[in-house]
Amino acid sequence: MIEIRHKDTGEVLRTVDAQSLVDADLREDILDGADLRDADLSGAWLHETDLVGADLTGARLTGAVMFRSQLDGANLSGALFEQAKFSDGSPGSGAVLTNSDLRGARLLACDLRYVDFHGADLSDAVIERSDLSDACLRDCRLLRARIKDSLLIEALMSGCNLADADIQNTHLNGVKLLRANLDGARIGGVGSRIPSVLNLANMREATLIGADLRGVLLRDVNLHGANLTGANLAGAQLMGAVLRHADVTDADFTDVSLVSTSITFANFSKARNARIPSFKENVR
Repeated sequence: MIEIRHKDTGEVLRTVDAQSLVDADLREDILDGADLRDADLSGAWLHETDLVGADLTGARLTGAVMFRSQLDGANLSGALFEQAKFSDGSPGSGAVLTNSDLRGARLLACDLRYVDFHGADLSDAVIERSDLSDACLRDCRLLRARIKDSLLIEALMSGCNLADADIQNTHLNGVKLLRANLDGARIGGVGSRIPSVLNLANMREATLIGADLRGVLLRDVNLHGANLTGANLAGAQLMGAVLRHADVTDADFTDVSLVSTSITFANFSKARNARIPSFKENVR
């Protein structure tokens, strides 16, 4: 018999007639504030379960099913989510992890489509082989996060802090990164490192100071008013991109075609290795 208790009061919230919580059926249970530190919830059914403010520090949730679970303000730092299903892929089916603590968490091969992470802290998190298409990560902290081989198509990431993040071989087509902080982020790559894709992304007024954008696909991206000071864009593809009023001081544009790129009022006179077509006007 296992007793799930409240983290502060010690009140018993649920009893489970088993020796462990592996494969436990906790669907639609109200477990707000539950103490589930280091719990093994592998294969657990947490469909529409209320876990608001719960403590799942270091918990293991391999294969857990969490459609529409409520985890607002939950502590999930250091937790392992492998092949966990936070969504069935339809709008409205995603779990709610707003303002949750996911620092150092590992999200491996997870279905995170339509999940609401608004305001969550994913600093130092590892996200690999996961699908976050249409997820909401607005105002999230992803400092030093490692994102690899994943999908963030059409994700809402405006106001995110992705400083020093490592984003490799990840598709961010149509992502919204308005006023996001990507200073020092590694998004590009050479050799065995596969650059990410940001076609059609809206990065208006984002900061990418010192970012590595080598070889990144940035077709039709909106970088209006963005700060690209010191960024490395060598070999990047900027066809149809908008860099109006962008700050490109010391940015490296080696082997970058600007023929179809809008660069009006951007300070390309301070950029490095930029080849400005003769027909371009109002370039500073």
